[in-house]
Amino acid sequence: MVYEVYKRVMTDYADQIDPKKLATAGIDGMLSELDPYSVYLEEEDRHQLNLLTRGNYGGVGIQLGVRNDSLTVIAPIDDSPAQRAGIITGDKIIAVDGESTSEMSLDHAADNIRGPKDTKVTLTIRRWGEEDIDFVLTRSTITVKDVSYSGMINDKTGYIRLNRFSRNSSGEMRQALRSLDNQGVERIILDLRGNPGGLMDAAVQILDMLVEKGIEVVSMSGRSNESNRTFTSQNKPIVNSSIRLAVLIDGGSASASEIVAGAIQDLDRGIVVGTNSFGKGLVQTAYQLDEARTLKMTTAKYYIPSGRLIQKPGYLRGDVAADAEGSDSVFATVNGRRVISNGGITPDFKVEQERTPLLTRECWRKGLFFEFSSKYHKAHQIKGNIEITDNIVEEFRFFISSKNLDLKSEGEKELAKLEEMLKEESETDKRIEHSLSVLRKHYEEDMDDLFNDELDHIRVMLERDMSWAVGGIGMRIESSFDDDPVVLKAIEVVADQYAYGSTLDPSMN
Repeated sequence: MVYEVYKRVMTDYADQIDPKKLATAGIDGMLSELDPYSVYLEEEDRHQLNLLTRGNYGGVGIQLGVRNDSLTVIAPIDDSPAQRAGIITGDKIIAVDGESTSEMSLDHAADNIRGPKDTKVTLTIRRWGEEDIDFVLTRSTITVKDVSYSGMINDKTGYIRLNRFSRNSSGEMRQALRSLDNQGVERIILDLRGNPGGLMDAAVQILDMLVEKGIEVVSMSGRSNESNRTFTSQNKPIVNSSIRLAVLIDGGSASASEIVAGAIQDLDRGIVVGTNSFGKGLVQTAYQLDEARTLKMTTAKYYIPSGRLIQKPGYLRGDVAADAEGSDSVFATVNGRRVISNGGITPDFKVEQERTPLLTRECWRKGLFFEFSSKYHKAHQIKGNIEITDNIVEEFRFFISSKNLDLKSEGEKELAKLEEMLKEESETDKRIEHSLSVLRKHYEEDMDDLFNDELDHIRVMLERDMSWAVGGIGMRIESSFDDDPVVLKAIEVVADQYAYGSTLDPSMN
């Protein structure tokens, strides 16, 4: 049938047809009815497929995904233009250089965002509860280091931040774990927040370092025999079973991150702290059609040791395919703990990040903390530990006073719309005008008032980005250890033998 239609169009359509473009349109149309990750790639589109085996590219440093049919930031890469500009996990990219992303495939959007170093790209971002804003970013060479930080938080607790899962991950993780072991580590925090995943093999290799030999860590299930596989740990772990382990996750933790966090949870090897993960548990296989064309297609689903499916429901775009999974089910960990299969990983300890207030958020998303910190460091050549003095705070106050900041809250924006709607009535009805004036007074607050109200948040962000400007991303991460609520909760639980043990083994309660 498909061939008959193609042949009829080629021979009888009124205008001249480009056969290659017609074939590509037909293929794209078929795949668009499946899921966001099944795509047809031609030579110029295969960058993302090759990224995990190369390690660098030209762009702005955003890991992309699709949520509710919207192009979504899974995570900005550490020390990238996107992160410095204030783009965050969960932001929806609704346009690239003014072109709507509503009909773009994931790979098409990624290709549009990439480009030569030092060129600019404008991303229109939609963030929950805020108006759309354009971020003008300068592309740079993005070198992706898998382990962006490894070190000791205190004399017994080590911390590793893993940004993605590539062919380099296992080597970098092995080196990091051995370094911590040499420093006498007794507790390890593995931070997978904002880690969008990558190669499943890398996740299996890392689990191999953390769990006992011969244990099933993940399985794949699909319609073909090749898609049904079970992966078990093959070697004696680098990390002794007596070492307490905490894995940190959030909404930007996807795919391979969820395999690691979910396996650690299901095997009761450690605790999981943070917020619910992304929920991507689909396996893609790349079929090389010829030298220039590749079909990347979803062929299986991931299941973690308890039997739970990682994939969040609702991923199918059309009604061509039918999701064979049942409704939410209850599963059990090795020690009999109750866990739910509802897409993604639910942490053992939920810790929500505090919402960033208005002025701090506006300064962050315009990159003003980093811009100020870079200029301040250049002028003063700061060395050693960062201390945000009152003088630095006042210099920052003066610095942002000349910036064009949109400091209207959502309520204030809605009030402006209401005033416009009631303009004529308010001129004749004093009760309406009085009510509007009461609301206006409620929202009257100048920048200095906001600055004073948000002083604690501003100091934290200045310390973060001043540390970044002075010592790079490692120093920025270290500056968060004292006030990151997720890290602090993990430190608290792994340091408490009873709290840690009773979480993993219900029989202790």
